[in-house]
Amino acid sequence: MEDKNNLIVLEQLPVIKYKLEQLSVEIKKKVEDANKLVVNEDSVKEVKQVRANLTKEFNELEAQRKQVKQAIMSKYDEFEEIYRENVSNLYKQADSDLKEKINNVELSLKKQKEDELYDFAMEYIAVNDLQDFISFADIGLNITLSASMKSLKEEVIAFCEKVRQDIELINMEEYRDEILYEYKKNHGNFAQSKINVIERHNALNQIAKKKVEEEIKQEEQKKIEEIVEEVVTAPVEIEEEQTFQFTITCTISQARKLKEWLNNEGIKYE
Repeated sequence: MEDKNNLIVLEQLPVIKYKLEQLSVEIKKKVEDANKLVVNEDSVKEVKQVRANLTKEFNELEAQRKQVKQAIMSKYDEFEEIYRENVSNLYKQADSDLKEKINNVELSLKKQKEDELYDFAMEYIAVNDLQDFISFADIGLNITLSASMKSLKEEVIAFCEKVRQDIELINMEEYRDEILYEYKKNHGNFAQSKINVIERHNALNQIAKKKVEEEIKQEEQKKIEEIVEEVVTAPVEIEEEQTFQFTITCTISQARKLKEWLNNEGIKYE
């Protein structure tokens, strides 16, 4: 095979570069001359013409540049199609085929690894009588081809030991059955399970407390209403007016107070 470094080369660009470098010398001279011009009322018209000439030359060169670009791009598009058909498509197809074959093998190896770990975990769970509390998925193993089987099995053992210790703690709790139920739902999260149960009981206690307070309040209101009813419905005894004669011994100020009291009470006197 030929040297790959020399297979794809642009042969005309150096020629274009050489011509542009020669043109650049002329442009720099014109630009320097234009920048040396003194602009005042007398020369402004001449300077405008110089500027217009530079703009015209630039626009002509820009038009040529665009033509060159179009010509180059049309050739490049033709080259790219040939390159794609004869080179890139072949490499990409080979890469895709090899990737699929590699993936199939790796998936098969990973499946074998998962099956072995599943059997190991389920046996360990059964031996420790934990099958009612956790499943293989609860362990949350990140099974990759690079992970060692030894470390993954250690993760299984560590998780099962944690669950066993959690169950021992749950059996010592006040709301054992409820926490155990939550523990199964939360896939082996003891702390969250306990929090859920305690919060639920706190909420129920608050509801019961409010209910008792409401019942006491209603009972007190009922008693008040009964007392009021008794007062309202009780028969009123009408006393007949009688005339009493008595003599008092007091000071003038006390007599005045007595008179004021009699008036306030609506008692007739002479």
